[in-house]
Amino acid sequence: MKTGKLSTYFENHPGSVGLITWICRILVGVTFVYSGFAKGIDPWGSLYKFEEYFALFGFNPGNSLIIAGVFFLCIYEFFCGVSLLTGSFRRSSVILTALMMVVMLPLTFWIMISDPVSDCGCFGDAVIISNSATFWKNVVICVLIGWLWKFNKRVACLINPYLQWIQATCSALFIIVVGGIGYIYQPLIDFRPYHTGSKIIEFDDNNEDDAVYAFVYRRGNEIKRFAEDEELPEEGDGWEFVERIEVADKKVNDKKIGERNLTVWNPEDDEDVTHEVIKDHGKMIILFMPSVKDVSIASTWIINSLKDMSEHHAIDFIAIVSGSQKDIEEWQDLSLADYPIYTADDTQIKEVVRGNPGVVYLSDGVIEWKSSLRALPASDFMAAGTPSDPQSFSRDNNKILRNIALVYVAVLSVLIALSFSGRFVMRLTGKSERRKMEK
Repeated sequence: MKTGKLSTYFENHPGSVGLITWICRILVGVTFVYSGFAKGIDPWGSLYKFEEYFALFGFNPGNSLIIAGVFFLCIYEFFCGVSLLTGSFRRSSVILTALMMVVMLPLTFWIMISDPVSDCGCFGDAVIISNSATFWKNVVICVLIGWLWKFNKRVACLINPYLQWIQATCSALFIIVVGGIGYIYQPLIDFRPYHTGSKIIEFDDNNEDDAVYAFVYRRGNEIKRFAEDEELPEEGDGWEFVERIEVADKKVNDKKIGERNLTVWNPEDDEDVTHEVIKDHGKMIILFMPSVKDVSIASTWIINSLKDMSEHHAIDFIAIVSGSQKDIEEWQDLSLADYPIYTADDTQIKEVVRGNPGVVYLSDGVIEWKSSLRALPASDFMAAGTPSDPQSFSRDNNKILRNIALVYVAVLSVLIALSFSGRFVMRLTGKSERRKMEK
């Protein structure tokens, strides 16, 4: 069917135009809603991905500016998606989505060709897709947006224009609240391997002498794994050792570094002490610092208080940090730390818990809860009235998210109901007026 005939067909069949337009709205809207929500639920993860992009161009705007950009992007995407799904801002929503794709389409094409990052981070840690799949997904979205550009205004909206500003405000508030909780506390949905209820490491009875290991090295953005019988690269050639991983019967060859078991090292001799310091029995509190040199000295009082409480209740307390031996020694001198300190790759630490520092509570090797240090509900854990059971610091993230989502959905439902009731009243009024005129 030629272009002219196709246009004539759609002009004569407005029902087909409406159906296709709603399909396009739903497909693009769901994609943008999910993308904005997945990034917003875990702003720390989005921040790390932004930092990875900026590092490619040798640019570091600072955490404050990056996190502001993260929240802006999440609100932008989520607003566009909800607006398309409800038919709100029929012209503006299409323009905003088109502007987003003007940036994302060439960016993802470059990522697909040059492969500078393992994944673009479009859906955070919720869904990991290849760089080529990301690009072609964006091509399809651009085609759908092209249809909406022409026909979106011809199809009615679910929320009346005079109520759409409430939808926009509530959508922004929803992402800000969800993202704020994820930034201050922990993500309300944990898409990472080390989620609550999982074992922080794999405990087994294998003899370490029988294990087979591989060695991971990084040079710039290039990551390579070398077998035990292969010649290891020289650091003088720009290669940096990342970690040693066990590959026998573990099937880790297709996994990313952050998805493998946490590996803990003794900072004095670089010996793997993972199974020595993390046990599969008893209770333990682990303080994680992805960058020990960036931890404020003001937090030492809370840390030492938490350690004293742990010791008082026979709970093991250790710190796992990322930093040089000099950084660790400076921290020990400044904080008067009298607890064991071990090291791990910063990428793995960030996978385990968000925040710097972060706290993880284990029971028999299973993660009971996670929190940033500043989100813990006490500054002096030895003070009278402070709960002595660390389990009391846990939070029901599913319930919190469910309550927030129910309020948001309820508001949208009320707006839609008001819009349709208003149209119903106008139709009745119009019919009454026509009847009077006929009489």
